[in-house]
Amino acid sequence: MQFQNTLIARLKAVGLGFMCLFALDVTAQSGWTKEKTEGFYQLNFQSLKSDNYFTLDGEQLETNQFSQQSLVFYGEYGVTDKFTIIANWPLQTWNSFETTETVSGIGDLRLEFKHALLKKYFPLSIAVAPEIPIGKANHFAKSKVNDFEQINLPSGDGEFNVWTTLATSFALPNIPFYGNLFSAYNFRTEYKGVSFSDQFAVGAEIGYHIADFVWVNARLNALKSVDEVEVATDFVRGDGSEYTGYSFGASVPVYKNIHVSLNYRNYTDWVFERKNIYSSGVLGVGVYYEHKPKKP
Repeated sequence: MQFQNTLIARLKAVGLGFMCLFALDVTAQSGWTKEKTEGFYQLNFQSLKSDNYFTLDGEQLETNQFSQQSLVFYGEYGVTDKFTIIANWPLQTWNSFETTETVSGIGDLRLEFKHALLKKYFPLSIAVAPEIPIGKANHFAKSKVNDFEQINLPSGDGEFNVWTTLATSFALPNIPFYGNLFSAYNFRTEYKGVSFSDQFAVGAEIGYHIADFVWVNARLNALKSVDEVEVATDFVRGDGSEYTGYSFGASVPVYKNIHVSLNYRNYTDWVFERKNIYSSGVLGVGVYYEHKPKKP
């Protein structure tokens, strides 16, 4: 049976990293913090469809098409000029294979506490971001071919983990051009007695304001596991996932401080080779609102 054979191959080969594809890549890290009471709030819808799966050994396999759509909330609020609180939360994620039903649920909530180490001439920040496992850690999708078969497609990974990020930024004084650089470390714990490898990430972004109207940006992010994961302990928790991701985006104002954004993201092997991940283009469209405090 096609579904059963494909399922067994996936169970033997790997652990999917699809839970982290969307939430962590909504926005790039920067060295800037918000001004006091300044806010940024975004809703973004993203979609991925892929039958290209990369195993823990980096081998590319063709499987039944995996599909994931996600509606993600992202928000930043300036508590003080040097301290910003950030929320990154998939409000709903839909997962399926072409041979299964679609299952959905909320994702894990990531809360980030960001402090400016330097702000004026050389923006530099450090952030600590616990990820709270409130999503569905087990959610089984039934096969459309055989009612007695099912596969676990959760919307959360079930484990508590903490990201620590160091980021810096620059902006040119007379040209609407900026850049960001960051490095991050993800301290992972366990789920039901199964421990996971920590991860580290690096990334860069550049952006330009065209004709004082359209913001465009390009990003490069890379993720790698600290430990060499040779055997998938649990195929739905993303243990051993690695990749290099690149993206291009644009945003335009539509009414006062409300903007519409469009983003395209894909994965490659430039920095770190793809492992334990479904790889394909991810298209995102969103709307965001910026609140600027009134100056005295």
